[in-house]
Amino acid sequence: MTWRRAAFYWALFIFLGAYYVAVEREPAGEAAAHLTRAPFLNLPEEQLTALQVQSGDSVVLCRRIAGRWKVVDPPDSSVPSDLVAGLITNLTQLPDVEVVADKPGDLAQFGLDTPVSILVLTPASGDPITVRLGNRNPAGTAVYAQRNTSDRVFLIGLNVSYYQDLLFEGLQRAPETNVNPGM
Repeated sequence: MTWRRAAFYWALFIFLGAYYVAVEREPAGEAAAHLTRAPFLNLPEEQLTALQVQSGDSVVLCRRIAGRWKVVDPPDSSVPSDLVAGLITNLTQLPDVEVVADKPGDLAQFGLDTPVSILVLTPASGDPITVRLGNRNPAGTAVYAQRNTSDRVFLIGLNVSYYQDLLFEGLQRAPETNVNPGM
């Protein structure tokens, strides 16, 4: 490499560096989006005595009986109590979650104008807490949710929606019989 070519590369490097500093680099300032995180529920799961889940026309009522969750309506359902406990745990033990709107003007953008499902948590003392679940976020990694005790719209993980879907699937399964049609 000749000295002339090396000098040209150094001059180009200095020019591009000055251009970056003067034009391209954005000054350190306020972040583009301000992320707010807040607790979703401040309710220990031990205080809950009942859970009602509504999705479309289907309604499931669960109660804590002798320390275990049992589906009481529809009667004679065979949903495992651990499935209901998993849903309750995922609702009550959420870490601080993202707040996507403090005072939403249009709930339709979150799917909360006509929610996908409604969960009513009944504590041993105090008023019931209603949780409305809306659509999934555009990335498909979480679901929009809103409590009746707040105007905020939260973004919570898909586990709550997943356990709710499993609950309704468990209700739809017909009980297996041990009848052998060949006999």
